[in-house]
Amino acid sequence: MNSLARLILPLLAVSTIAAQAPPAAEVPLSLDLPEGALLAAGPAPDLELLYTGDVIGYVEDCGCKQNPAGGLARRAWLVSQIKTNYPETPVVLLDAGNFSDNPTEKGDIRTAALLKEMVGLGYKAVSVGDRDLTMGYDDLMKRIQGLPMQFISTNIVTQGTKTPIFAPYAIVEAKGRDGKPIRIGVLSVVRYTPVWQKSGPSGTNLAAAPVLEMVRTYYPEVRAKSDVVVLMAALAKDDARDVARQLPELDMIIGSYGGIYSQKEEREGKVAMYYTGNQGKRIGESRITLDATRKPSEIRTYVHFLTANYPSDKAMTDRLAALTPAKPTDEQPRPVKLMAKPGLTPQPPGSH
Repeated sequence: MNSLARLILPLLAVSTIAAQAPPAAEVPLSLDLPEGALLAAGPAPDLELLYTGDVIGYVEDCGCKQNPAGGLARRAWLVSQIKTNYPETPVVLLDAGNFSDNPTEKGDIRTAALLKEMVGLGYKAVSVGDRDLTMGYDDLMKRIQGLPMQFISTNIVTQGTKTPIFAPYAIVEAKGRDGKPIRIGVLSVVRYTPVWQKSGPSGTNLAAAPVLEMVRTYYPEVRAKSDVVVLMAALAKDDARDVARQLPELDMIIGSYGGIYSQKEEREGKVAMYYTGNQGKRIGESRITLDATRKPSEIRTYVHFLTANYPSDKAMTDRLAALTPAKPTDEQPRPVKLMAKPGLTPQPPGSH
């Protein structure tokens, strides 16, 4: 073997081994903030998306023995600070549902206060969760009447039909930094269970339809109208992943289910998934950069754990001080409206 061959052969062997080696596994990004920071530094994104879910009426912190977190006053401070840091970036807030407190007199006061302050914070679309329908459709409609937020559900339907009783999706428009609108399409689902029923309008019952079937029905319409498509999901993660596999063009799934919260970047294919826990203890912040076609090219997300490290907005604190004290244990629920008898033919839902 000549000297040239002795030099070339080892190089060929090394390049062959390198070609056969599996690619390095991508390390998921942490959703934690930098140590000691309440907001992460970085360039202004094209869109700031903030989201909560499963707040269940908590207007103050969770009252936990260790690290009590949450509360509207801290949430308000965070929203204000983000708007201050990025004055030209549109900020859109979403809620994945189950916002309602217990159906008692004091619980109703807290739910009403929560919804009123959500309007002030700038929430645009709110999912209707099964907890929000504890007392039935008519009761919920009284509580949300006149509120300038879109209450949506893609798969809560009139029993015996596939007709959503609420708007099946929302299209939220926000003025971009370039002056042009950014369109955020939002769908919303609750876990499918064939035994779930609640009283509906005009003597009907409500039911949950299969998730994937209903999302598939409305997704093409939402996609055609939107730059960014978000699914708000009151689903276990495995169920949410199944939806993402079937609809890989979804941009994001934001979830709230059983107190689960995300600590690292999670994706199913290209679909980003973020869970924010319950009781308002955490709020998700996704900084979205758009490409030339106004589709997301990057989503950088942080989940804020609203402990006492976060300042409280004073005006919000003062308003909340006028409410009833923390949750009592002796509250009696209001009477539940009876559902229609099984087997009755559903009637068309009333106007809402």
